[in-house]
Amino acid sequence: MTYKPFCNTEIKFSNLKQLEQTLLEYTSSNIVLVMSKSSALRWDIENFIEEFKNKCEEVNSSFIWISQVVANPTQSDIIEALEQIGNKDVDIIIALGGGSAIDLSKGVSTFYNVYQSKRLTVETITDSITNKTYINNNFIDIIAVPTTAGTGSEITQWATIWDMNKRRKFSIDNPGLKPKKAIIVPELTLTVPPMMTLATGLDTMCQAIEAYWSKHTTPVVQELAYRAVEIVIENLRTSVEQPGDVQSREKLCRASVLAGMAFSHTRTTACHSISYPLTMLYGVPHGLAVALTLDAVANINTNHFPNDKLLLALFNEFGGIKDFIDYVCEGIVPMKLSTFGITDNDISIIVDNAFTGGRMDNNPVELSKQDVENILYSVI
Repeated sequence: MTYKPFCNTEIKFSNLKQLEQTLLEYTSSNIVLVMSKSSALRWDIENFIEEFKNKCEEVNSSFIWISQVVANPTQSDIIEALEQIGNKDVDIIIALGGGSAIDLSKGVSTFYNVYQSKRLTVETITDSITNKTYINNNFIDIIAVPTTAGTGSEITQWATIWDMNKRRKFSIDNPGLKPKKAIIVPELTLTVPPMMTLATGLDTMCQAIEAYWSKHTTPVVQELAYRAVEIVIENLRTSVEQPGDVQSREKLCRASVLAGMAFSHTRTTACHSISYPLTMLYGVPHGLAVALTLDAVANINTNHFPNDKLLLALFNEFGGIKDFIDYVCEGIVPMKLSTFGITDNDISIIVDNAFTGGRMDNNPVELSKQDVENILYSVI
């Protein structure tokens, strides 16, 4: 008999000083830190990293800092990180950054032990992910410190890896990838610029809504998702307009955790499935790519999932989901495909790449290619 725990990640809200103290408790372990150099400069923690490194070495533990973290990591980025680690022992990976840093950490966790015994290539990683041969790998423990309020990756069991040839989006999926600990530090999100604040906040909202209406939703999932949506509605515009407002930032961090808990049990649905080619082929930021089709998909799904009126009523004061999204995006980005250079000629390409298994077929209403085409034309 197997059981699926609702959440087996320790979740701790903290501040920057407490974060440093907590991380120093792990100096007896062999550490890999995944965090971009620019992030260290932004938060003025280079001295702390040096202190961390020195304390590890004092007790003969290794410390490796992977400071090259790109948006939307690929198979090649995993290989480069593993090459930097080499044959050093690794006990814990500390992922400090946004969704890309956490995804890269999960990729390293997945393939570290394989790398120790054989040479990895883009092709062998692709094959392993595609055929799920990685599921029997030994995974390295991860401590996740998210610096954006949106991906939920700090408590989920999967990572998004993007094909370096831009042919598809991959998902690594295993309970061993759930971070052992998530340390939430709202003040780290204060430096997130308005566009990214907007994108990650909308991503949180979309994750929550899609969990709410997913085929696999439950009453507990709906409670978590509902509260996450409510918090985003109440706080996202404030965080965009007043980047230094710690209270609204902390609330969005709460929403991200709640949404992460919700969709970690249901996965996402049509909006995410359609978003993948928008991001991979046209560079639309993930959270915006998902939000672009949220209203159109919601209109199709209405009356086909439990408690739909309760969820949709959250947007009544704005006139609906689309009007809320337009409100929070006002003055920052017009929410249309054309904003990102997408034209009528691109629609068929997007449709052909919009059907991701486990996402599109998780939608409460089955969508055809014609349905997806109509959705896209509605936001062109």
